[in-house]
Amino acid sequence: MNIKTLRRTDLWRSSVPLTLSAGFFVLNRLVHFRKKPIVVNGLDDLRPLILEGSRFLALAALIIFVVRLVDAVVFDLLMRRRREVVAPQLLRQIVSIAVYLLLFASALKTFFDYDVKTALTTGAVLAAVIGLALQDTLGNLFGGIAMHMEGSFNVGDVLHSGDYVGVVESVTWRATRIRGFNNQVIVLPNSVIARERLEVFPRGRLTARVLPLSVDYNIPPATVIGILSQAAAHVDGVARDLPCFARVASFADSAVIYEIKYHTRDYSDRDRIDADIRKGVWYALHRNKIAFATPIRAYQQYTPPDVQHAISADDVRLRLSEVDVLSPLTDEARATIAAATRIHFYSKGETILRHGAAGDSMFVVHAGTASVRLPDDSPEGWHEVAQLGPGTVFGEMALLTGETRTADVIALTDVTALEIGKDSLQPILHGHPELASVITAKVLHRRGHLDAIRSEEAEEEETTIVSRVKAWFGL
Repeated sequence: MNIKTLRRTDLWRSSVPLTLSAGFFVLNRLVHFRKKPIVVNGLDDLRPLILEGSRFLALAALIIFVVRLVDAVVFDLLMRRRREVVAPQLLRQIVSIAVYLLLFASALKTFFDYDVKTALTTGAVLAAVIGLALQDTLGNLFGGIAMHMEGSFNVGDVLHSGDYVGVVESVTWRATRIRGFNNQVIVLPNSVIARERLEVFPRGRLTARVLPLSVDYNIPPATVIGILSQAAAHVDGVARDLPCFARVASFADSAVIYEIKYHTRDYSDRDRIDADIRKGVWYALHRNKIAFATPIRAYQQYTPPDVQHAISADDVRLRLSEVDVLSPLTDEARATIAAATRIHFYSKGETILRHGAAGDSMFVVHAGTASVRLPDDSPEGWHEVAQLGPGTVFGEMALLTGETRTADVIALTDVTALEIGKDSLQPILHGHPELASVITAKVLHRRGHLDAIRSEEAEEEETTIVSRVKAWFGL
């Protein structure tokens, strides 16, 4: 054996335990030749304990030296020289563990007369407990052994396991270490890899790669395919063993999608090869005056439809001419009010007016049915006093006097209502103050039924109401 051919690191790793073994052996000899007892702090003679301990430590260090020396000679010297192969790290570790167990068992039997077989036989329960505690560790060990025996992958291959992809750097008895394409180190337990679906891209073997590109629709595919194939074939890293070719993959919204398929023997260099192919394709298309595809959008000018209410101005004027409260007004006055009338649409169940709310307008039901409800102490919290159909009005006292709403009005169906505000009636009353008394009389006559239902203690005098109307409108 030529010791000079061993690696320096292996020599250093082997020399340390050898030095320790020699030191413990010298200590053992010195204590052996010493006849006087060794007493420390009043304890009994420690000489037998030191003799046995130094002999065991010298033997353990010597075993470590022998195992490391065998590992370096067999795997680093003989296998590399004769077969020109590098032994997997997992194999070296398994062999080292086996040799350790064998030598330590022999040493315990020879020097200490301790039978390991007996310990294993009598410690079955302890072995079971230890096995349960180390099941993950054992799973990693046997997972690594299984992968090594199957030859699933080697150092230097690109491995894709679950969410991780990278180049295999080492495989130990516990885990597989891979280097990601962002230069991150990923340590995957062997038991996890054994359960995952693996994709392996062996180093040194041909591996296909597909690269998509998009080109303008107006260029014939035959022209584009020739340019893409030629541009990709001359990129460094693309294998020459198999031809590099392009093909039409699909038709997108704004482009024809082409795929360039090439082969490489170093899949870990895929990002650099893809980038060089894209760069070469850009120059090739530029030389041939071919543009890459850009998004195409079709625009159509939008003309909004004329917004028309479901109720025309004529319909509003016709509806207001049927309202009894407004009958004292002239046609011209009703036309003025109709022009300022606001149209509202309410869905079924929606509240139109709320009891106690302030207001200064009156509503006319144009379509649908509404319910007038007064609050009470019943389980529902209200009772219905009237239902209003098309042509009926509500909220007129708020219009004339500004008083708060006296009832809730709820839409029983979809309701279309016309709202007449104070601002539309005020100019008319200023021009014809006498209309205030006439309109008030109409309102009071209409309210007679509602007041009877509510059983108010006394009905307000008409003159008092007229005074309030004039004050509200500033007449």
